[in-house]
Amino acid sequence: MADHDNHRERLLTLMEVLIGAFAYVQALLEDLPLPVTIPDFTPGDDEDAPTTALLSLDRVRHIIPDLPISGRHKQAFDHAILDWFTAYELIVITKMAGPAPWRLDAAEFSLNRVVTWIEMIEEDEPEVDES
Repeated sequence: MADHDNHRERLLTLMEVLIGAFAYVQALLEDLPLPVTIPDFTPGDDEDAPTTALLSLDRVRHIIPDLPISGRHKQAFDHAILDWFTAYELIVITKMAGPAPWRLDAAEFSLNRVVTWIEMIEEDEPEVDES
């Protein structure tokens, strides 16, 4: 039973990190030379808010190539979003199918990559691409 409680606690922690990472990416997108605004991920009164946020984040991947930022930052944003989606999917599967250790490990690994991409983006301000 203690192992089950540890898995549940770890899942809750990963969910908190997932929501925090979304908010951080959201803030980074708003700070771009051409700000990109996406809705909040956390549900409130609107039950469709998480789905709307997910679809908006997916659309961001399609506009990133057109943003006036360096290729390095375009790649970092794209990879951060993909890694965030990977963690999200793994957490959803874990909630549905149970907290298998590999799912939690993989979700944590993806979230660690999101943090790495965020650090790369923050390392220096997104450079405006003059081309």
